[in-house]
Amino acid sequence: MKICTALLFVLFPWFSQAKTVFSVCYEGSGMEPFISAGIDGSQPMGFLVEMLNAAAAPLEITLQYQQAPWLRCQKMVQENQLNATLAMIWSPERALLYRFPDQQSGTELSNRYLWQAEYPVLHTVDKPFSLAQYQPQFGISAPLGYIVEQWLQHKGWLSPYKFTPDEGLKMVAEGKLDGYSVERLIGRYQLQQLGLTGKVAVSDDNLLVKNWHIVFNPDFYANNTELVEQFWFNLIAARKHLEATFPQTQTTSPN
Repeated sequence: MKICTALLFVLFPWFSQAKTVFSVCYEGSGMEPFISAGIDGSQPMGFLVEMLNAAAAPLEITLQYQQAPWLRCQKMVQENQLNATLAMIWSPERALLYRFPDQQSGTELSNRYLWQAEYPVLHTVDKPFSLAQYQPQFGISAPLGYIVEQWLQHKGWLSPYKFTPDEGLKMVAEGKLDGYSVERLIGRYQLQQLGLTGKVAVSDDNLLVKNWHIVFNPDFYANNTELVEQFWFNLIAARKHLEATFPQTQTTSPN
């Protein structure tokens, strides 16, 4: 996928400065096709990487990526060991630890996000999932540290056992887990990779629909405010290109 950055140059010809490095932590496992570790381990691949590169190029920002488990990424940005991480969903608790776009006016209303993520339930084909009618038997699992995991726990639907996406989807296929919740495109990709498309389906109903963000360490943001703000703005055009390529189906989610 090619994203044109020429428009961003035209819109903001006044923005020029020496190259700045953004060190970005990402979860390299279980995020395909959005982001995954590259062959040499240094440069990741995926839709989000192309978006970030398109947003950074007009500003002469150099993006340096580091792969780590999701909770480790969060900790390293909190401690200012790295500048930013993705893909994070806003919450009041997280807003105290990281700088989100449009934090003062309302991040959840911001247009400067990476992707609107739908979190359906991946379930066995012979036992459809309905949000309004679900009664837990084995529970639903989700990746550790995700907002959807917290949501399931609050509802009393979370499985007491922790599974990675690969493990969880295999448990679903075997009828040992009611379902597994990950972002919709990620779920479809993983089912194809595991050869489970004939056994596991993706629900129409969503548990959550939330925006993903790239967030920054507050101190780094304070020292690079203008650059980070423009970088967030540039993400809009890059995301719209991705949305046109992979339009999401309008589905049901809780209020």
